[in-house]
Amino acid sequence: MLNSKDLLARLLANENLNVIRANVSTASFDSMSRTLTLPQWKEMTPEVEEMLIGHEVGHALYTTLDYIEEPNFREMHGYMNIIEDVRIEKKVKAKYPGLRKSFVAGYKALQEKDFFGIAGKDLSTFLLIDKINLYYKCGFGCGVKFTAEEMAIVRKVDSCDSMADVWNTAQEIWTYTKTEREEKQKELNLIREFYENHGMEETDSDDDEDDFDTYTSDESEDIDDDEDEDNDEDEDEDDIPEVGTEESDSDNVEQMQSVTQKHFESRLGELADTDTIVQYFAPKLEMTRNPIVSYKKIIGELKEALPLHYARFSNLYGVKYAENMKNLLQEEAKKFKTDSSRVVNYLVKEFEMRKSATEYRRITTSKTGELDVRKLYAHTLTNDIFKKLDVLPEEKNHGMVFLLDWSGSMGHVMHDTIKQVINLAMFCQRIQIPYQVFAFVSAYESVPFDVRQEGLSIMDSKFSGFNDSQFHLLELFSNKMSNSEFNTMIDCLLAKPWTYARKYDLHGTPLNESLMYLVDYVGKFIKNNSVEKMSVITLTDGEGHSIDSVKTTSMHTGTWNPVTKKRTSIKNYIRDPFTKREYRFEAYGSEQTRVLLKIIKDRYNAKTIGFHICSNSRRDVSSFMRANIAGMEGNTLNQYLLMEEIRKEMRQNDYALINNTGRDELYLLPASKQKIVEGDLDIKETMNARAIAKQFGKFLNVKKTSRVVLSRFVGVVA
Repeated sequence: MLNSKDLLARLLANENLNVIRANVSTASFDSMSRTLTLPQWKEMTPEVEEMLIGHEVGHALYTTLDYIEEPNFREMHGYMNIIEDVRIEKKVKAKYPGLRKSFVAGYKALQEKDFFGIAGKDLSTFLLIDKINLYYKCGFGCGVKFTAEEMAIVRKVDSCDSMADVWNTAQEIWTYTKTEREEKQKELNLIREFYENHGMEETDSDDDEDDFDTYTSDESEDIDDDEDEDNDEDEDEDDIPEVGTEESDSDNVEQMQSVTQKHFESRLGELADTDTIVQYFAPKLEMTRNPIVSYKKIIGELKEALPLHYARFSNLYGVKYAENMKNLLQEEAKKFKTDSSRVVNYLVKEFEMRKSATEYRRITTSKTGELDVRKLYAHTLTNDIFKKLDVLPEEKNHGMVFLLDWSGSMGHVMHDTIKQVINLAMFCQRIQIPYQVFAFVSAYESVPFDVRQEGLSIMDSKFSGFNDSQFHLLELFSNKMSNSEFNTMIDCLLAKPWTYARKYDLHGTPLNESLMYLVDYVGKFIKNNSVEKMSVITLTDGEGHSIDSVKTTSMHTGTWNPVTKKRTSIKNYIRDPFTKREYRFEAYGSEQTRVLLKIIKDRYNAKTIGFHICSNSRRDVSSFMRANIAGMEGNTLNQYLLMEEIRKEMRQNDYALINNTGRDELYLLPASKQKIVEGDLDIKETMNARAIAKQFGKFLNVKKTSRVVLSRFVGVVA
């Protein structure tokens, strides 16, 4: 996420700026793209950092691109920059008085470290533009003084209120400085001519020449020449060019630039951590194919594969065995649908009751503006004499997308988990909300292996998308299904397609690729279904693979530089172009899952819910904690106590609600409890009505609680 200083920049600028960190030497602001670029600073005090951010925000608020096309803009750019600094800092401190302290403390700290290169030097020999720069950034305390003529110009700098004022004042200071230098040059030439006419040699005791050399050459030797100038060689102190030559004009332009600002920028660049590479990526998975396999295609493929499955068993074990197996599966599917339908109907009623209770708590009372004549007698005791109206909140249109783990590690619980998912789909069908259930899989292939299509990231030069890593989303259920298609899909899934259809084998865990795809897909789902309240639900038994590659570079945290013989650290960020928020993207799969869920939540105000299947052993619960709960490294007593508390809750409630995982709610479900138990209704002739009702309640409770995912889900979404 954005750190507090980056967020401060947006707040001060009153707009959702693009705030990025980069391996640059100094902060800058691009007024065209509205991008504030900040270095990765090292050894930077909070006051200095706030001052620099406040300064750049001033540019964001008040600086425009006027006069950039003027013929002599380039040579006067440094002058305009210093005067514009004065103008925008004055305005931003007036807008946010709390920044005054940061500016004073920040510039004071930099001056103490001689960031302007003035220690031990005579400030009276500096250019006027340098003295103005020092005066407004360091104050009179630095020792700067002005003549009466210069002070008149300083007052004009102080009164600049627009870019036009800045341009005009910069021209005036440029002309003043150029005239002063020409007069100084003429004075020096007369001195040289005098020495030459009298056959005398110049000496170092000549005050004028010493002053001029200090004024023009010594100061500029402390900083690097401008990178745009062609002549990079230093001049000897005595090699002063003649006025009027082409070389002289070029050098004069260079020597009229501000040395204090160049020295400041050079020293500030030393604080930038340019050894750290900062990479920004967009949360978008660009692909050459649609990863979603539609439910119609899945039904068609499984209906085609299932007879072949029975035929294979017939060849191996005989026709009678295969026929019995087929009949048994059909009877089990029919019984499961019948029993589940009753429980789902009961939970739908419970859902409606919970929702009604929630709506009742949210009822507000408003005054109609009409007098209630029955309360007029009490007008001297109360102001409540108007008729009131109860206002019911409007019901919002829910929408849900489910992600089911179709990986090899789910093999021992997949059949039971599929039953839980079918119950979820039946519930969503019954309450008629837009929903889709996807199984994320890495083994499914819709084309021959010799013409496998590779995913392609198509992004601009600033941001790169992630490679798709050959994953697919199997659309198992959808609200667009007909009843016939819905029941056929149930029959196909209860027959365990991962055991007989090669395309539906259980393999990897492309959870993060799926979430990356959902970052954009959820927006389309919301739009197409007019969803007002979105939920994204994941059902897994482990962590997703790490996304470690992009179009042109890798997601590593460091690289070896053979030139510098040093290891360069790399910081990776995802920057959402819609919300303008930034998220640190680590190399670990579980960390990436948290970030991607956070992006979806922030972009769509969605609710994120997780169901994680896990055995109740210490080893598995401890592994889950390290992967999903922040700060679980090591093996401390507190972590051990938390683990035992989670295990106890799983035994007592058949689930444990886990916080601090990046989701709104994450339920840890014991693998042993995923099996749906129907129970038996044991009614005896000797029972009275009360005993029968009690026995029926127990019977229904077994049916309900064994559907642990559905029962918890109803409580979450009601």
